[in-house]
Amino acid sequence: MPSSTSAKLAKRISVMAWIEDAFGGVVFVRQAKDGRRWTLPGGKVKTGEALVNALRREVREEIGVEIATASPLDILDRPRSGSVTILYRVLLKPGVMKPRPREIEKIGIRRRIPDGSTETAAYFWARAQQCFEPFSLFAHPARGKRREGT
Repeated sequence: MPSSTSAKLAKRISVMAWIEDAFGGVVFVRQAKDGRRWTLPGGKVKTGEALVNALRREVREEIGVEIATASPLDILDRPRSGSVTILYRVLLKPGVMKPRPREIEKIGIRRRIPDGSTETAAYFWARAQQCFEPFSLFAHPARGKRREGT
C-alpha cells in the first residue's frame, strides 16, 4: 500500500493530440462544461492505462475518429499542480469528426489559437510556433520554399 509520502509525489498524467490538417489548421475542441473553453483533444490517463491507449480512447471519445499514428512531441510539467501533460503528434484514420454530446460542444480546425483556450492549449500552441514544425510545411512544398535544414 502506498505511503502518504508516495501519494503526495504521484502526478496526474494527461495526454493531448496535436492534429493538423494539410493547410496548417489544428483541431480544437470546445468543452461543453468547465467554462466551455477551447482545448486540444485529450484527457486524463487512467491508472494502469498505457499513455497511447489513453490518447486513442480520448480522441475517439471526443471527436469520434480513430488514430492511425501517434508520436510524443512535447511535455508540460506543472510541479505546483502535480500534473504532467504529454502532447502527441497525431495522424487520424479517415473518418468524419463528430463532437461527443455533453462533453464536447464543438470541433474546430483553427490556424490561430481560439480566444478562451485553456492554459495547456495556449502553452502547446506557443511552443509549436517556436519548437516544432507544423505538418503543413512538409505536406505542401509547392506552396513555398522549405526552410533551410529541413
